[in-house]
Amino acid sequence: MESWIRYTGNYWNRIQRNDLQTQGTQTLCLSEGEEEEMTTVVLGLDGGCFELIQPWIDDGTLPTFSKLTEDGVASDMQSCLPPVTCPNWQCYATGTNPGKLGVFWWEAVDRDARTIENRSSAGDFDGTHYWRLLEGDTAVVNLPTSYPPSEIDGIHVAGGPGAEQAGYTQPESLEEELRERYDYAVHPEKMSLLSGDNPDNECVPEIYDLIDMRFDVLEDQLESGEYELIHVTVFYLNVLQHFYWDMDVVKRAWERIDERVSQLLEMQELENFFVMSDHGSNGIETTFRVNTWLEQHGYLQTESSISDYLHRAGITQERVRPILAKLGVEWWARRLLPERVQMLLPDEEGSVDKSGKADVIDWESSQVVASGQGPVYVLADHPQERERIVDELVDDLEGITDPDGNPVFDQVLRGEDVYSGPYVDRGPDVVLDQAAGVHIEGKIGHDGAFGSPSKWHGENKDTGMFIAHGPEIDGNESLTDMHILDIAPTLLHLHGGGVPERMDGDVKRELFAAESEPANREVQRIDAEDIDSAESRTVESDVADRLEDLGYME
Repeated sequence: MESWIRYTGNYWNRIQRNDLQTQGTQTLCLSEGEEEEMTTVVLGLDGGCFELIQPWIDDGTLPTFSKLTEDGVASDMQSCLPPVTCPNWQCYATGTNPGKLGVFWWEAVDRDARTIENRSSAGDFDGTHYWRLLEGDTAVVNLPTSYPPSEIDGIHVAGGPGAEQAGYTQPESLEEELRERYDYAVHPEKMSLLSGDNPDNECVPEIYDLIDMRFDVLEDQLESGEYELIHVTVFYLNVLQHFYWDMDVVKRAWERIDERVSQLLEMQELENFFVMSDHGSNGIETTFRVNTWLEQHGYLQTESSISDYLHRAGITQERVRPILAKLGVEWWARRLLPERVQMLLPDEEGSVDKSGKADVIDWESSQVVASGQGPVYVLADHPQERERIVDELVDDLEGITDPDGNPVFDQVLRGEDVYSGPYVDRGPDVVLDQAAGVHIEGKIGHDGAFGSPSKWHGENKDTGMFIAHGPEIDGNESLTDMHILDIAPTLLHLHGGGVPERMDGDVKRELFAAESEPANREVQRIDAEDIDSAESRTVESDVADRLEDLGYME
């Protein structure tokens, strides 16, 4: 009932807001004399996939998605490996693979410095967002891995687990306006209460409210008529899927999205509408603890650290974080403690992750260390020794099966065969493409290499979803090879722009109706200097703990 009151209240607020005047920002209302223009909307659904929602489409639960798939073009879409929020939202936004971006997962293994650090700040990525190349203004709302937000022609609201609860907008004045008009928040307050065993926790209604909040902002930006393109991401949808996969609590979130999309399609300012995801999802049946396997097979050596003493004393994440959350001091505690100290806190089994792993690795004796969900790093300095270990490792990993005889990986790939660009040497030497139903966990300290799902019930997979709908879209077209890297060049072409040679994706001209202008215009490839470039820095934040709450650091 409370959520419904909030929803109807927001509806009437939107009607009233039509008469409001903006105060020094270029956000919610047209200035006098400006002409409205039709707008392309890209709705990003983190973790969205047909594998999950097709049964709900078929049984009538999601009538709007049924209409979109019938009248438009819909297909599975390949993600970059590993299929994770970081780096795939930046892969989408730049049209480039991680080897050019310089970021391969939430964490980076620095072989020379012998450190493991967070790599999800906007300044860590080397690339230009495609909307920077459009002639008109753009509204970008809740884009993961874009904190701190960059200045663009329009507005930029950063989102995802890497964004802070303050300083997340450009222009800066927009932040206060979002709070006043929508009670806007980047994150729910009670993430530590999320539990795969308890879908009735207090965080779930917060996530529902965040979903409505994103659509409230989207509708107002669209109604303003100011923007050539609007991108909005619904990030915490995938958090629900991670914890509850196909339970009713997830179904209700999709029903809410379906209803809001239905309203969106009725807005006269909308021209072409795209739905996309950074990756897909599937249920978890097996957990593979890759660093435990590496240790068992002699590739990884560990040593005692302060985490061992904390574990013996019973000071663990499972005991500390819920207490802090209930006391309402969790965020304060995170800001007070340095990230490195936070990551030394073990889980109830005594294992550690991210920068905490660096303190338990015997770097002198170890050959290999892995991150979760696929990246594996060989630590040898000499190129020939590194190549020898890669050959041996690939041979040992191929063909691994779980206790029931099911394959653990769809593919075991060399990093050089997955990535291209100037940062390939910085990335993983081996990439594990996890099989359906498998979650690769990157922690160090477990006794067994295999386990059952614990915190998560749903895991990422490398096929997300793509839908295109609108007057310039050929609804009879079938796509069979859509890749996340194709979206940026395709949208640039749709809007009459050239496609930078740096972009790895292709323009999908077959999407467009035969009589449409973009279907009959040749693709123009251009040389374009990067507007944004990576800086050798990472924003100090509590992102590591937030990722831990959400289960990304397992």
